[in-house]
Amino acid sequence: MRVLVTASTFPLRPDDGIPRFVADLCQALASRCEVTALVPDAPGAARRERVGDVDVHRFTYLLPRRWQALAYGDGIAANLASPRAWLQPLPFLAAQVAAVRTLAERLAIDVVSSHWILPQGLAAALARGARPRFAHVATLHGGDAFLLGRLPFARRLAGFLWRRSDALLPVSTGLRDAFDATLGRASGALVQPMGVSLARFAAPEAAAPPAPFAGGFLVCAARLVALKGVDVLLRALPRVLAVHPDLGLCVLGAGPREAALRAEAARLGIAGRVRFEGRVSQAEVARHLRACRAAVVPSVTGRGGRAEGMPTVVAEALAAEARLVATATGGIPDVVRHGENGWLCRASDPGYLAETILLALADRSPERARRARESAAALDWERVAARYFEVMQEACARRPRGAVPRARG
Repeated sequence: MRVLVTASTFPLRPDDGIPRFVADLCQALASRCEVTALVPDAPGAARRERVGDVDVHRFTYLLPRRWQALAYGDGIAANLASPRAWLQPLPFLAAQVAAVRTLAERLAIDVVSSHWILPQGLAAALARGARPRFAHVATLHGGDAFLLGRLPFARRLAGFLWRRSDALLPVSTGLRDAFDATLGRASGALVQPMGVSLARFAAPEAAAPPAPFAGGFLVCAARLVALKGVDVLLRALPRVLAVHPDLGLCVLGAGPREAALRAEAARLGIAGRVRFEGRVSQAEVARHLRACRAAVVPSVTGRGGRAEGMPTVVAEALAAEARLVATATGGIPDVVRHGENGWLCRASDPGYLAETILLALADRSPERARRARESAAALDWERVAARYFEVMQEACARRPRGAVPRARG
């Protein structure tokens, strides 16, 4: 089977801090089929390269290349905050449609696996055409499903995407429900969270980072945007410090709210107990998760009910056997079971979050660590890739014979 994976977020270099879950899925799939990744061009990136067992093609969507600003770093949603990127979505979509169609024909692709239904799923649907050139499996990750519901003619667009997809794989039940509400019917989507590398996050031999605080540290690994709720965690921290005065907080990540969060820490009088580490490699995230006293995922629900799909740090914290405190938003309750493999609390409530963190810090049960490890094992990339491969095989089996063009030359 020949698979073309399309995404808008993809690492430029190993451990450059850019979210790598699509890249990890590609590598896991490559043991089962031929995998090519189609991702946007970026400054300093090779147009084509071999990364592990995956061929990576980068398509140009604006000339000169240095003007491309839509899909770089943390992805499209974040970059749209810049006026420079406002006029680029349409050229991006058109270039991606052309690139998908060209590669699908040249490589005799059997199935396109698109990540984020907007814009990648739409590009694959348009490239596929009324006559199915290839099977199409679309993954919904988060903001794409909620954006779809706010667009003009949302129901018609959802119907178009549904008809031109052989399978939908939202990463959480909440995203499935959001898509179904826009579609106006049950889509038959199969919920499949993204995976985790057990070898990377469960390695006990990984050296711990230098101890920044005498009493240990909490860790929050998140992009510094409103939906991540880091401000709520900062407001909860003084209550935690009242019980554990030598404790601190390490924030791993960067984003547009960093200055505001630093100012909030200063206003609360806890600037000395918070370290903003910036964007770090996945290896550094793993080291912090293994060494922390608790990992906190304080995500919130935004306007219009927008919530995260399934933060990858949840699976990473479970794999590292960290005490995991997370809010019951988005896809988090799909994976975290309160009092079993972690602790859940209300979103946007600093007092409730502080009490839940204190509860986690008091835990000494080896049973919780065992259950966390079992939960992470269910999300190991090999298992996730096996599920994707099974869905792709079924999608190809339903495709009309002879629908995919023969490879050129």
